[in-house]
Amino acid sequence: MPLTDTEWGVVTAWVRDYLLDTPDPHDRLRQAGYPPAFIGSLSLTAKAGDNAAALVRAVRHSITAQLFLLDVLLTLDELTSQFQPQLLALRLRLADDERVHVSDQDHFRAGVLRNGAEVFIDREQLRERLREFLADPEKTVLVVDGEPDSGRSYSYSLIRYLGQHCGFRPVRVTLTHTTTAAQLIRQIAARLNPEADPPQLNPTPLNDPLSAHEWAVQQIVTRATAAPEAFWIILDECDRLASTSDAWDAIGQLARSLFEHGPEPEGTAPRLVLLGYPATMPQLPYEIRKTVCRDTARILGRDDVDDFFRTYFTQAPLPPAEALRLAAASAAAVWEAAQAPASGDSLMRRLCTAAETAVGTWRSLAPGADYAGLLHRELGAPAALEPAAPSEERRAYRRAACLLVRFEPDTLRLPGEREPSGRAQQELVDDCATIATNPPVWTLRDDIREAALADLPGPAAARRCLEANLAQVQAGPAPERIALAYLSGRPPDARRLDEDALAAAHQAVLWLSRIPGTAGIPDPGQLQRLLERVRLLQPLRRLLEE
Repeated sequence: MPLTDTEWGVVTAWVRDYLLDTPDPHDRLRQAGYPPAFIGSLSLTAKAGDNAAALVRAVRHSITAQLFLLDVLLTLDELTSQFQPQLLALRLRLADDERVHVSDQDHFRAGVLRNGAEVFIDREQLRERLREFLADPEKTVLVVDGEPDSGRSYSYSLIRYLGQHCGFRPVRVTLTHTTTAAQLIRQIAARLNPEADPPQLNPTPLNDPLSAHEWAVQQIVTRATAAPEAFWIILDECDRLASTSDAWDAIGQLARSLFEHGPEPEGTAPRLVLLGYPATMPQLPYEIRKTVCRDTARILGRDDVDDFFRTYFTQAPLPPAEALRLAAASAAAVWEAAQAPASGDSLMRRLCTAAETAVGTWRSLAPGADYAGLLHRELGAPAALEPAAPSEERRAYRRAACLLVRFEPDTLRLPGEREPSGRAQQELVDDCATIATNPPVWTLRDDIREAALADLPGPAAARRCLEANLAQVQAGPAPERIALAYLSGRPPDARRLDEDALAAAHQAVLWLSRIPGTAGIPDPGQLQRLLERVRLLQPLRRLLEE
């Protein structure tokens, strides 16, 4: 399974601090074994951070090049003395990717991902849709629909896996109820090329925000098409987006722009994947209908689990009768364990966790051990399907970041710290998405943020977390500043806020409402209605200003 963007952010920091922290990066790379032609292709400067980002960006095109970079890092004694276990774990995953990449297996049929630590069960139709989508350059949009908890976002795991082996790079933006068109455009642009300047949202300036957004979307597609790699833009949790959000218009503009650009001869044209895009939401432009692939996710059943383990064990070097016996025992144990929810996880998540436990148990089985008995003990253990509890330090960093739209992990501070320790990058690497790479800028995943907000002891603790990290807050209307105003007893007058400030206030109130003991904040629904009213009146206001 490929490394995540946040994991590459950690690797980039290691390259910056331990490999390229030198006045002569060209010589350092030659000493590391890189060929002159490769070094000459890099835009190296006197800044270690820029050079690290350029090197990592270049090696991500090839699994062999990724492995070589980690091997180079493993020769650095100062680095390995602190981070050798983390380095070896990343290298093990890439080595497994390389083994799979050169094998003759059908990547679209993969059921075990991430060196056995992740499984992908069934979804026969999605596998064929992805094969069709990748093979036909005229197809520009893939739509995955289905009822909640049926595995729509789960599709992203298979897409990431295929990206490593089929020559494309998925970039994901997870939508929320409060996402606006401007936010969506900026997030897509940042994930496609974190080093580039953000697209202009009103370059003329245009009085029509719809036209301004269309201009920015065209900039994004033009940049992505010109890039040396093929991007798949993944918009996840589409059904969480408010039905009145202007982001729906931006999604339609993005789909149309991709269609109008058409396929590239080199196969690098970007694609759009919409996860959780129901038929009840605003529909895509009519003219692109023939370039859209569609898949409908469904909740897994017992037959799907049976098929998964039958395939898994019949591919193992076992006698056919023994393979079928192990498959039946595994499927029965996994299905039974998933029927007794011990947490708030969905059935899909419980099934996958139980199946991953079964695969891990089999792979680590000692010769002569009783697999069926050991599996029942593993799945029957208290909290067997519960995710591992985070350490107290990790929980503290989650709380410190949960009221920040974005943050630099290198400088994230815990309340009471005089200077940042730099530990946030290691603690939060699995909890975040990347916004920028040089310097690294992250944002908490929505599920992690929700848990961290609920984990705050109360409003006073939330205020201390914000005050410790005010340097992370961007200029202008920001949810962090408005949240701090509410927590400090100085709430803004919502009736006097413009569109951007109202959107920020709405987000701030949604966050604050998750913190135990918070009082004195308005109803989020009231702010949503105010925001919709401002957006409806905006064209008239612009007309009067002319």
